[in-house]
Amino acid sequence: MSSSVARVVVVLVVLGLSLLVAAVARKVQRPVHPHITVGDAGDRPGVVLFTSTECGTCKKTIALLRSQAVAFREITYDLEPQRFDLWMVFAVPLCVVLDTDGAVIEVMSGVPRTRTLRRAIRRAGIVQV
Repeated sequence: MSSSVARVVVVLVVLGLSLLVAAVARKVQRPVHPHITVGDAGDRPGVVLFTSTECGTCKKTIALLRSQAVAFREITYDLEPQRFDLWMVFAVPLCVVLDTDGAVIEVMSGVPRTRTLRRAIRRAGIVQV
């Protein structure tokens, strides 16, 4: 094997390993939230965002929802802690997308990816404003 072919193989292996590490790191950074129980919360259909006043990531999530023209209902722990108990929310920000029947379509911890958010809104049948 020539030295140039060996170099190409080494570069491809290093690139593949880098992509694998990046994919694993991305999964590790996003916390997985336990199952959400909607109950009779009166917040359906639509996007419900659980936040707290001291959460910088919550502000980023709100900015994303607004930039995507997504109408949402914000539930702040400081103002409505009982809803956190009702829905069993343990971390913020938590973005929950509900369809017209109140079924949970998607639960996104942290700042949601734009693509995931759009896909969930489409699946839920939510009209963007």
